[in-house]
Amino acid sequence: MKKLLLLLIVSFNFSFAQTKDETEILKVMNDFMESIKTRNEPRYLSLFQEPVLWTGIYKDRTQAKRLEKNPKAEYYFADDYKTFIKGFKDDKSEEKFDNIKIVEDGGVASANFDYSFWYDGKMENWGKEIWTLMKINGIWKITSVTFSMDLAKYFPQPSLNERTKK
Repeated sequence: MKKLLLLLIVSFNFSFAQTKDETEILKVMNDFMESIKTRNEPRYLSLFQEPVLWTGIYKDRTQAKRLEKNPKAEYYFADDYKTFIKGFKDDKSEEKFDNIKIVEDGGVASANFDYSFWYDGKMENWGKEIWTLMKINGIWKITSVTFSMDLAKYFPQPSLNERTKK
């Protein structure tokens, strides 16, 4: 009985084991979050490989609220990663990730996750984010960032449990 229980535990652990590449991608994600929090621009910039696509779209319900205030408000926007990091003038900004799913083949990868963006301890916006990455000279680099956005002042982020229910 003990051997069967041990075999089940070992099998369970291996089924959730991360590959070396997944671990390295999670480190890129952690470095991204930490460099925003600490305003470490050189570290942040080192995570990317040119050219980088950076696009976001407001979710329908948030866009409807935005249109009430400005009928000409754009639905989506393109920016760049360099402008993003330069926008932080103090150490009160933070981005958090959870519900992370990584697909990789050792050369390319996608990281899909839920994010929330915080300023001075208050959630500003949240949504889904998708990165593509390439492994260049043995190092994972971000090549695109695409995300949806709900504004927290209109629509609070559901709990992780609610977001992961199928």
